[in-house]
Amino acid sequence: MRISVLAIAAMLILSVVAFAQPNIELKSGDFRVNGWQAPQSVPSGGWGTVFLVYAGTGNVPPLLGSYSVESGALVFHPRYPVTAGVHYHAVFKPPSGTMITGEFDGPARASNSVAHVEQVYPTADVLPSNLLRLFIVFSAPMSRGEAAAHIHVEDDQGTILPDELLPGQELWDPSFRRLTMTFDPGRIKRSLTSNQTIGPPITEGRHYKLFIDRNWLDARGVPMSESFTKVFTGGPPARTPPDPATWHITTPTRETMSELVVDFPNPMNYSLLLKMIQVVHGQTSVAGKVALDRHETEWRFTPDRPWQPGDYHLLIDAGIEDLAGNHIGAAFDIDMFEKVSKTIDRKSVTLPFAVR
Repeated sequence: MRISVLAIAAMLILSVVAFAQPNIELKSGDFRVNGWQAPQSVPSGGWGTVFLVYAGTGNVPPLLGSYSVESGALVFHPRYPVTAGVHYHAVFKPPSGTMITGEFDGPARASNSVAHVEQVYPTADVLPSNLLRLFIVFSAPMSRGEAAAHIHVEDDQGTILPDELLPGQELWDPSFRRLTMTFDPGRIKRSLTSNQTIGPPITEGRHYKLFIDRNWLDARGVPMSESFTKVFTGGPPARTPPDPATWHITTPTRETMSELVVDFPNPMNYSLLLKMIQVVHGQTSVAGKVALDRHETEWRFTPDRPWQPGDYHLLIDAGIEDLAGNHIGAAFDIDMFEKVSKTIDRKSVTLPFAVR
């Protein structure tokens, strides 16, 4: 009986030791160190001195990301999603104890194509010759670093124009579904050498085609379901800064969920329209949903609750832009060319309206 008790005790000790042995886990896109009680304070050199994750093989730098301690476990959150077809190598080096490593593969490559281009903004068919940005919205998260290989602009002769968009400039939203591409500002500002020698990226009166090919892989490593083409014509340059005094507000009806509608004289920057205008009642921001219409010349707001009677105002960030990068109080190339008689120095502008 004594031997049996000792054997059981030994087994328990071994199980406790095995349980206490730290291990690395890939779960829900994050890398976790289990079985190690993380200290309350961050090490002097940061968590990167303890736990690092690498993607691919060879002499590569560690992944960018952030750390957290969750229920005693040290967790690394990669800045970019774990990608299909990529191998990951994790290294945990506790201040005392043995180094632990973990090998992981990204999710299996899917075979079905679900990603496609939902829309390209601006949506108008005639775009200013000093257009600054394009926004490409995809139906699913996409792979990064591929824009230059899969996006090109053609002129009306079918010639590919290689220098229209800035190379390597990929700005993604956190979901990796909206990509911002920028035309060369040096060719837009009128007193710069590039503008004077090469000219603007878009010429007024000429026809263009933006082409996005289906071979672009989504975040799962699967090509898009179809290519996308946007045909547009170069229009007159947009040089006049946006002025909220020229905006027209259609007020909603009290005790209803009717839309508040704001009309602009000219199209505005799609992305900034979604976040740079707030509806305020007294000192309280009104919650609701924003939609855009009429080629980004109309902003529509539907409240989450019925409108209450009273005085309201739009709180507008002065950094809001039109299609050419002009913002309230200054044209995009004002510092290089012409003088403005009136400027707005404050960071926001208010536009009052009432619900009766």
